[in-house]
Amino acid sequence: MGTIKQIDSACAVGFTGHRPERLPGQGNPDMPETQKLITALQDWIEKAILRGKITFVNGLMAGWDILAAEQIIALKKRHSHIQLVSIAPYSKNFFGREKCWTPEWKNRAKEVCRQQEFGIKIAEHYRTGIYFERNRTLVDCSSELLCYWDGGKGGTQYTVQYARSLGLEVHNLFS
Repeated sequence: MGTIKQIDSACAVGFTGHRPERLPGQGNPDMPETQKLITALQDWIEKAILRGKITFVNGLMAGWDILAAEQIIALKKRHSHIQLVSIAPYSKNFFGREKCWTPEWKNRAKEVCRQQEFGIKIAEHYRTGIYFERNRTLVDCSSELLCYWDGGKGGTQYTVQYARSLGLEVHNLFS
């Protein structure tokens, strides 16, 4: 486990977005609509790297967070200096609470954890408000936010609004 202090926010981009059911192709990389999103995501990340961004921070949830983290892992083959950091809201029974944790998404998340530079957890156990705390932490250690937000209510909306209130640039790949 790492600490927030290890992240230089000036060089960091945070990821926030929806769970699988609100992503194109439900985030399945074999689906054509997900492939289109992956291409846009990789293109955006490549440009961010050229702007000097080297740390990419995700919230370690099934859906956008894992999909985005997988692209950082793929791009590390060409950009070995970039870092992947995950901020988990809590650690005990993490995969047992949310219905989005299918066996496939659990496997994908575990692979992200194996290949990240380090992970951070906000708490040991779930508690009310823990996801908002995780989202604020993710924004607080970033200088830009890349999201997939369809305009609907929820955690992604909250995170985007929080980032904007702090003056972060917010980039949305929802089309």
